[in-house]
Amino acid sequence: MIIWIASYPKSGNTWIRSLVSSYLYSNNGEFNFDMLRKIPKFTQTKYFSSVANLEKLKKNPIKINEYWKDAQLKINLDKEIKFFKTHNACVSYNNNWFTDEINTAGYIYIVRDPRAVACSLAAHSTYTIDKSVDELLEDSTIGFNGKYRLAEISSSWKINYLSWKKKKKFKGLVIKYEDLVNNTPNEFKKILIFLKEKINIEIEEKKILKCVDSCKFSNLTKMEDLNGFVESTTNKFFRKGKIDSWKNDLNEDLRKKIEVNFKDEMLELGYI
Repeated sequence: MIIWIASYPKSGNTWIRSLVSSYLYSNNGEFNFDMLRKIPKFTQTKYFSSVANLEKLKKNPIKINEYWKDAQLKINLDKEIKFFKTHNACVSYNNNWFTDEINTAGYIYIVRDPRAVACSLAAHSTYTIDKSVDELLEDSTIGFNGKYRLAEISSSWKINYLSWKKKKKFKGLVIKYEDLVNNTPNEFKKILIFLKEKINIEIEEKKILKCVDSCKFSNLTKMEDLNGFVESTTNKFFRKGKIDSWKNDLNEDLRKKIEVNFKDEMLELGYI
């Protein structure tokens, strides 16, 4: 069954994957980018090519919802726990749920202040900051992957967050990006305690600290500078990783627009 590492785009998903993969797939906690292959993106050609006609799907990408379940059932034929990354909201489209209790063992969801997300989206794309804020608020937002433009229905920041948080049919863990920045060892240990319920692992304090050190943002930045990063697009992937940089990058009108639209969720999470 699948354990999802889920988030809205530019919320810290890759950092969580780095921490988890360094702990599970190394002997000493040393991280390298190759380990991320152990926690791949779900929306890829290789997971859909045997269950869907990709040429037809390319013409109507939203129809990917008809193949979510079949792709996951095939992945789960070996009945073993595996990890996948997704930015998909855990929603139903035309009565097809993104995932279900048959295919999912649980999820780790990382949520980040939407004001920071908007700035990061703009920095990592060709969008203006105004366009990034509009994307953040739009319920029908869709991303596309690969040459067949496989759709990932991220929806709005609010729907993405609530769709995973409120899912009751399988157990999950919500981690705030800001807490992860402020106390990485503590938040990472929470993740490992959650995973211990699903997989056979020992929680070792020394290894936790080694993984945290190896996956520091400054180290990830150096790795990208030296060797590049296959998941980056046109701009640097590991850019700032800070908490409050949005205060300098987001004007007052856009900040208020986000805060008005996401007031309840931002209050709940302590962002306002």
